[in-house]
Order: sequence, then structure tokens, then C-alpha cells
Amino acid sequence: MKTLTVDSYKRVRVPTAKPGQVFSFQPKEDGTVVLVPVKAKGQKEPFPPGSLLKYFTGKLGKERDELETILVRGCVQEPE
Repeated sequence: MKTLTVDSYKRVRVPTAKPGQVFSFQPKEDGTVVLVPVKAKGQKEPFPPGSLLKYFTGKLGKERDELETILVRGCVQEPE
């Protein structure tokens, strides 16, 4: 059995824990405490590879290019 000491910031170092690992804190009536690791759900990438390709090619890309061309024409001044 290992014993752990709480520091002045109420932190305990768990030797087998990985950085960023989350635990569920469950106090019991007899004064013991149970820490249960919480498994992270599979998180999807916000932009998986290839998901933004449609904005740079195809119909959406052409519409964006045409809109930018119109906007630039209104901003550019002819030399005097």
C-alpha cells in the first residue's frame, strides 16, 4: 500500500496517472476516498483531412473567387 500526502494547494500526486488524466472523486461514508479514472469519449477532429477541400475547389470555391474579384474591383483605384 502506498500513502499519498496532500500539499498546501490540496493536490495529490498519483504515481500511475498520466498528464491530463481525469478522475472521479467518490468519498465514502466510512471516511475513505475512491478515485476512479474517467475514460474520455472519442473526440472527432474539428476539421478532418479533406473536409475543407470543397471550400477551395468546386462550386463553392468558384463562387468565393468571383465574389472576391468583385470586391477587389471596388477597392482598387486607377492611377491618376
